[in-house]
Formats: sequence, structure tokens, C-alpha cells
Amino acid sequence: MARNHWTILGELDPELNDKITAWRTHLVNDNDKLERKTRELINVAMATILKQDAVIVAHAKMAYQFGATKNEILATVEQALTMGGFPSFRCAMLALDEFFKEAE
Repeated sequence: MARNHWTILGELDPELNDKITAWRTHLVNDNDKLERKTRELINVAMATILKQDAVIVAHAKMAYQFGATKNEILATVEQALTMGGFPSFRCAMLALDEFFKEAE
């Protein structure tokens, strides 16, 4: 498994990592206020605004897995254009290029 920020935190501060993991698990798996597809599309939009390529793709794939269509993911990125501008939109479109080809 590749090292990431959670792996590093787990090594440096296991107690904090456990608390954050429990909180994240609740928000991701146990939060029934919004359906999972919707939460993942929101994550795509937020990652787009923040220009986080890998996060955009990861949450687009999760949204797709939970029933989002390619067009819904595209619409999410297009909507993020209104708040994040063209740099955020450009980042998302380039990050999602391969995913969009695979989702056809």
C-alpha cells in the first residue's frame, strides 16, 4: 500500500489518526442525511475548487460507483466553474479525461 497522509499520521500520532478515522467513517458510511452519490458529487466539486487532481478522480469514481452518471459528474465540475473559475475547471477536466473515456 502506498504511503499517504493517513499512513504518515497513523505512524506519527496513532491516537489522533484513530479519532479522525472514526469521524471520517461516520461521515462517509453512516451519514444518511444525503445519499452517498450526492455526497461524492459534493466532494468532486470541493476537490475541483481546491484543484486536487487525485482527489477529483477518486471521488468521481466513488460517485460513479454509487450511481452517478458521467453527465452528472460533468455537470458537477461545470457547476464548480461558477465558484472556482476556469483554473479549477481546467484542472478537473484534465484530471477526469481518462475517467470520462473509461465511463463511456
